[in-house]
Amino acid sequence: MSEQQQERSEESLRHEYTEVVQNIRHYSNLRFAVFSIFFAVMAGVGIVGFGKGQFSDQAAAVARIAGFPVIAIFWLYEERASQFFDHYTSVAIDLERLLGYRQYSTKPPPKLYLPQAKVLTRLFFVLLAFLWVYVAIAVPLGRGE
Repeated sequence: MSEQQQERSEESLRHEYTEVVQNIRHYSNLRFAVFSIFFAVMAGVGIVGFGKGQFSDQAAAVARIAGFPVIAIFWLYEERASQFFDHYTSVAIDLERLLGYRQYSTKPPPKLYLPQAKVLTRLFFVLLAFLWVYVAIAVPLGRGE
């Protein structure tokens, strides 16, 4: 390979690294934004489903049923964003080896044992799903009327 081709290849790798790092930032920010939207949607569904008689029993029943798919949809969305985040982090580490960079490949290990964020996120969604099902069944409709 000629010097010009090697230079172009390194320039191409640097450009790819820049794009990959932007994707990591994007998916990192997206995960927090999705949680904000999730809590807002669940608050609305919860108010309709468990309000003190402000809504009809039919609306409350639909909201209670709708809560579970909302949890599932946001959970799946979070899982997919997590997959992209992990993928781009892995690509960044591979590119760093080629470029001699160290930003992601030398990330320090945690000083205390903490579960990975995706484990905590999964635990959160599982517990919330079980709680939602329990409350949707245990709390009677029309108690505020």
